[in-house]
Amino acid sequence: MSNSGRVDPRVKVGQKRRPDLDTVYTINQDGSRNFLHPADVTGRWQTRKNVIYVLLIFVYAALPWIQVGDRSLIHFDLPGRSAHLFGYSFTNQDFYLVFFVATGIGFILFVVTSLWGRIWCGYACPQTVFLECVFRRIERWIEGPRLTRIRRNLGPWTFDKSWRKLLKQMIFLGFSYLIAHIFLAYFLPARELLEVMRSHPREHLSAFFWTMFWTGILYFNYTWFREQTCLIVCPYGRLQSTLIDSDTIIIGYDHRRGEPRMKGVEQGGDCIDCFRCVEVCPTGIDIRNGLQMECIGCANCIDICDEVMGKIGKPHGLVRYDSQRGFEGKRRQFLRPRVWIYLGLGIVGMIAAFFIFSGRTAFETKVIRSRGMPFVIEEGRIRNLYTLHVQNKTTDTATYLIEPVRDVAAVPNSLEFIIPQRIVRLVGLASVTTPLFAYLPRTEYTGPFDFHFTVTDSLTAQERRVKVRFRGP
Repeated sequence: MSNSGRVDPRVKVGQKRRPDLDTVYTINQDGSRNFLHPADVTGRWQTRKNVIYVLLIFVYAALPWIQVGDRSLIHFDLPGRSAHLFGYSFTNQDFYLVFFVATGIGFILFVVTSLWGRIWCGYACPQTVFLECVFRRIERWIEGPRLTRIRRNLGPWTFDKSWRKLLKQMIFLGFSYLIAHIFLAYFLPARELLEVMRSHPREHLSAFFWTMFWTGILYFNYTWFREQTCLIVCPYGRLQSTLIDSDTIIIGYDHRRGEPRMKGVEQGGDCIDCFRCVEVCPTGIDIRNGLQMECIGCANCIDICDEVMGKIGKPHGLVRYDSQRGFEGKRRQFLRPRVWIYLGLGIVGMIAAFFIFSGRTAFETKVIRSRGMPFVIEEGRIRNLYTLHVQNKTTDTATYLIEPVRDVAAVPNSLEFIIPQRIVRLVGLASVTTPLFAYLPRTEYTGPFDFHFTVTDSLTAQERRVKVRFRGP
C-alpha cells in the first residue's frame, strides 16, 4: 500500500503482499512507491537504541558550542582553509593527514562489521538516528499507530486527515531547518551563527543559501525518500557481503526452530507466521528469508518476535543476534583471519597518522622560483629571484627569522644575498610571501648548485630548512 492509497497490482484483493528476495518491497510492480509504515515496537533492544540515539543527538548538537580557548571544539573554516579539532589547528597543508585517519577509521569499521554486522547502521548512522528517533516519532504522535495511518491514507481527504498532514509537514520542515543550522554551526562558529540568524539573509547570502539547501535536502530525505537512502544511495550495505562471513554476528531467524510455519501454537514450528516481524521492519524485509542487503540491523524484529513468543508461551530467541554457524548449531569463531587483517591495517593507518601528526611542525615554508627567466645577468652578475612562502599553522602570533645557509662546499664564497624582509611576524593561521635575491659574479659561475634558506620560529626555536638551486648561463 502506498501513501497515496494505491495498492500493489500484483496483490489480489484480500491478500497480503509478502516481501521476497526477487523484488524490492518499497517499490510496487507498476513502479510506484510503496510507502512503509513500521509499527510501534518496545523491548530491551529498543530501550538501548533510544538511549544511544538521544546521546548521539545531544553530542551532535552540543559539540559546536563547546569552546577550547577562543574556538569551538570542532570548527571547519572553509574560507580560511583550516580546521580546528579538539584544541588543535590544521591548515590546508595538513590535508594529507586525512588519508591516514580515514584509512584507519575505515578499517576499524571493517573490523566492527566483520564481528557484529551492520551495527553501525542500526545504532549510530545519522540517517537512522534522526529518522527513527525524531521524524517517525513525530509521525506516530500526530497520525497515530500503523493501522490508523494506513486507513487514513487510503481514505478520502477529510478535515481530520488534512490538518494532521499539514501539521506533520510543518514540524518536519522545522526540524529539518533546525538540523541544517546545527550542521552549519560546524562551519560557522555557533555564536556567530546566532548573529547571522538574527540578521537579514542578504547580509550573509552564502550562509543563507547553504542553510536552505540542506534544509531542502533533509526535508526531502526524511519526509519522502527515507529508507531509500539506505537501499539506493548508501554503498555500505553493498559492501556487507564482502565484509562478513559465517561467523559474523547478524540478526537472523532460526529456521530449525521456527519451521514449518503454522498459525496454530500446538502444530508446526515456533513461528506462527504472524507477520509482525515484517510490520515493524523500517526497510520492509522479511528476516525469515535470510540475510539481505536491506537489513540495517535495527533489532526491531527481535523485540517484536520476543514479545509474540512471550504471549504464546514459547522461549525468546526465534529471531536473535547470532552467526550463521550459530543458527546451524555449530560453534562460532570470534577472531579469525579477516578480522586480524582488517584490525592490522586499521592499526597501521592510525599509527601512521599518529607519528605524522607528532612530527607536524607549527609552521610551513617552501621556496618557489619566480615566474619568468630562471636568471638575469646585470652588471656582470647573475641574479636569481625566489619567492619564499611562510604559513603560521597555529592560532598564536609568531615571529620568524629568515637566513641563508652556506653549508655546502659547492657554494661559492662570493654568493651574495638580499632578503628584504628577514623578520616576518604573522598572526595565527596567516601566511606571507617574500622575495629572496641571490647574486653571483658571472666569472665564478661553473654550473648549477644547491644551497639552503632556514626559517626559524623565534619563540619555539623550531627550524625549517628549504633547498633551492642557483642557475646561470
